[in-house]
Amino acid sequence: MQKKMIVLALAAISAAPAFAQSNVTIYGRVDYGYLQRSGNDGGVVNAQSKGEFAAGLQAGSRVGFRGTEDLGNGLKAIFQVEYGIGNDSVGGNLGAPASAATWVNRNSSVGLTGNWGTVVGGRLDGVRYGIFNKYDAFQGGTVGNFTQMTSQIDRADNAIAYVSPRFSGFQVTLAHSTSTTGQENVGNNDDLKLYTIMGNYENGPISLTADYETIRTNDPTAAFIGGTLAGIADPEVKVWTLAGSYDFGVVKVSALWDSHKTEAVPAGGGAQFNAVDYRDYFISASVPFAGKFTGKFTWGKVDDKTAANADSSKWGIGLNYALSKRTGLYADYGKISNDTGATQRISASANANAMFGGSGGASNAAGFNNIGVKGFDIGIAHTF
Repeated sequence: MQKKMIVLALAAISAAPAFAQSNVTIYGRVDYGYLQRSGNDGGVVNAQSKGEFAAGLQAGSRVGFRGTEDLGNGLKAIFQVEYGIGNDSVGGNLGAPASAATWVNRNSSVGLTGNWGTVVGGRLDGVRYGIFNKYDAFQGGTVGNFTQMTSQIDRADNAIAYVSPRFSGFQVTLAHSTSTTGQENVGNNDDLKLYTIMGNYENGPISLTADYETIRTNDPTAAFIGGTLAGIADPEVKVWTLAGSYDFGVVKVSALWDSHKTEAVPAGGGAQFNAVDYRDYFISASVPFAGKFTGKFTWGKVDDKTAANADSSKWGIGLNYALSKRTGLYADYGKISNDTGATQRISASANANAMFGGSGGASNAAGFNNIGVKGFDIGIAHTF
């Protein structure tokens, strides 16, 4: 009788709803390789050549935790905590100074999900940044990537986002950040407030994306408005992005067009003008072959519409070899061509030009970006 009651009790427990059950996954990536850069062109002069071993050449080394808790009736709590890790030095991934922390906060959030969609809040990956990396065959890594030529918010601090369910392949994302740079000011007037709306369509081999973003602030000296721009007032960044791809099986081709403007008025008053005005566009392709190889190619241009007319273009070519599902080798080459006034420099980091400062921007900073217009890399990466 006692054994029968134990069996019945265990059966009842196993049949009960799985309330308050948490599932946590540990994941990560370790990436390491060799990088060589050199060369002068356009406004890049006297650039020193440099060869170095570095982490995160193809994609940043990281460790993360993500999980869900079933709350019942189709509702789940979700969370993610992710950190960049330093598997080459105290500084961590490519370009980090020696004084930087080994653990650097990446995409981290908490929220709810259900059949009505998903809401999360925290430090979130930039929507436009993700679009560039999705449609570029180099996915924002190695010296072949085109994203480094653009001005990006790689992650937005103090952010919240809503992602709708997918209806007939179509999905909408809405996002807002009250302090894009993470620097909270006294009061709200000078905070960099980001607003984003993105639509995405997926149907078999077809992928289409449209995105609109704006950044508003009352602070004309804010780095994301243009950094050193002087004599302007009421600045507002406006960005439109359109992209698409088609997977033919033997080759996947993609293209992207992007308009980036900073509208402002003279500080002393006057008509509105574009303090920053660029068009970014690229074409890209990836070709899997011989079972374990993937060839990659991207060409793109930054078209400066301001009076400076400081255009830049870049092309990259690369090869991946899969040792297994989790471990792979990579080798890549990239080259930038600058007009006379353009100062873009080669980088394996997609956020080398992370501030909304136009051509050159943060890529002129001292350190790992201040090196040449051409380069190659070779490395190995393992995911877990």
